[in-house]
Amino acid sequence: MAKNDIVFSAKILRKQDDLPRYIIVPAKYLSGRSETFGASVRLNDSPPFERNVRPWGKGSDAFFFNLTAPQCKAAKLETGDECLVTIQLE
Repeated sequence: MAKNDIVFSAKILRKQDDLPRYIIVPAKYLSGRSETFGASVRLNDSPPFERNVRPWGKGSDAFFFNLTAPQCKAAKLETGDECLVTIQLE
């Protein structure tokens, strides 16, 4: 793990079955950021994958990133599961 990696626990969320899964990144980990940025992400001990981390908007300072079905499968995670998230900033 690199010095500037962001590591936190999160729940895999999904608003409805036909929408992508996502993870919310609490604002405290990204203070000073306001724009979308690219990052390498790991869920638990999964291989890293590239994601765009986007501002949540709607008056919130939080960010989020979507997850694909293959990314969840590689990490052996389902909607509602808790996991350890590592974000490596590019």
